[in-house]
Amino acid sequence: MMEFILAITGFFAGLIDSIAGGGGLITFPVLSHYLELGPHTIGTNKVVGTIAAFVAFLVYRRSHSLSVQRGLGFLGTIMLGAYLGSSASLYVPREVFKWLLVCMSPLILLLVWSKQLWLRAASGPTHAFSLATLLTGVANGFYEGFFGPGGGTFMLLSLLWVARLPFFEALLLSKLANVVSSGVSGTNYALGGYVHWDVGLTMAAGSVCGALVGSYFASKHAERIAKPILTVVVFLLVLSMLR
Repeated sequence: MMEFILAITGFFAGLIDSIAGGGGLITFPVLSHYLELGPHTIGTNKVVGTIAAFVAFLVYRRSHSLSVQRGLGFLGTIMLGAYLGSSASLYVPREVFKWLLVCMSPLILLLVWSKQLWLRAASGPTHAFSLATLLTGVANGFYEGFFGPGGGTFMLLSLLWVARLPFFEALLLSKLANVVSSGVSGTNYALGGYVHWDVGLTMAAGSVCGALVGSYFASKHAERIAKPILTVVVFLLVLSMLR
């Protein structure tokens, strides 16, 4: 029964994430009900995040090109931040993660609802190798390694607003950065024994299926439906954690 719930949760999260974003807000609280809230939950969630981000990258890569060389600095600082964040989380009281999820959920949902607005606002000359871009890479990597939900959205925003990359290049690079950051931090958690592979791979399998289905329905109409569903589900999950 648990395997079925994990797979269905992963499927729904992958479906929502591929259409509107924010799937990590679903997987994290569900995992926290099965595992000890803290590094075990975060580490296992990295398995889901790494695989889902890699599949998304492959899907987008089929129709759009990416100059990896231009993003090497960002990817390098992402890796550094992910390692530092995943190392630091081991020394943080478990209760902090619950309140971090409660505080971050409204912000991430706001970004999801405002996606069209901030996509239109991003423009200007490219600053891919600026100091600001590298610093945001460290910050994004640290957040992804330390906690994670919404990390891909923050990476995309940084590449659009700070690095000023074109949208599809920023999208592809953010997916690759998500793979790298989740992979580095996930490896760090795994080395410490904080990854439950059976749980993570079960949810990841559902997430991949959901992402593939969602790619066929990635339209404005589907997004208008997905956003309120995501909001309600996340609201209920956060309430369940506060009981």
